[in-house]
Amino acid sequence: MVALLGSNLEKKSSDVIIMKQPSQIRSRIRSGFTLMELMVVIAIILVLATMVISGVGWYKRKAAVGRTQVMMASIERALEEYSSDSGVYPAGDGEEGSTADLYKVLYGDPDGDGKSNSGETVYLSLLDPNLTGSKLTVEKVGTDYIIMDAWFEPFRYLRGNPAAQMNPDFDLWSLGVDGKGHPNGDAKSKQDDLTNWK
Repeated sequence: MVALLGSNLEKKSSDVIIMKQPSQIRSRIRSGFTLMELMVVIAIILVLATMVISGVGWYKRKAAVGRTQVMMASIERALEEYSSDSGVYPAGDGEEGSTADLYKVLYGDPDGDGKSNSGETVYLSLLDPNLTGSKLTVEKVGTDYIIMDAWFEPFRYLRGNPAAQMNPDFDLWSLGVDGKGHPNGDAKSKQDDLTNWK
């Protein structure tokens, strides 16, 4: 008779049949998480972590672009002030160290010792290498102070033949996050460049 009633019944002495409670049945079946449940939870955690990491990376790139654009605008404004006072823009060949002369002129430090000279006009005080956090804008490379972008790469500055430039007065650019490019380079290498002519 017990076999006919199923596994939910238990035979006691003197042929008394007691029905097992459903909670007793469940406790035997559900004693922990299944492997599948654990794998689903781990997959969800990995997806969320990937989203957070990529979001942080995107935000950092966006912030670096913003800092570089602000620095470029400050340099442009200082160059305009310098040109207004002197009638010309400072020399620059567009190469890696082209902002060394810019630093000297815009910070009023013609001897390049890291201190503005008395009597010299400081057009851009952000270039003071002795300021806290100035490593974000100026770095000493060899004997020269170089103006840097947010990726710690030198800005490029060109003043010369107006016909060969993008702007008639001067060109100022950052090579962007990849550190590659040139105004006359291929489109792929300069796609992330930040310039004063776009």
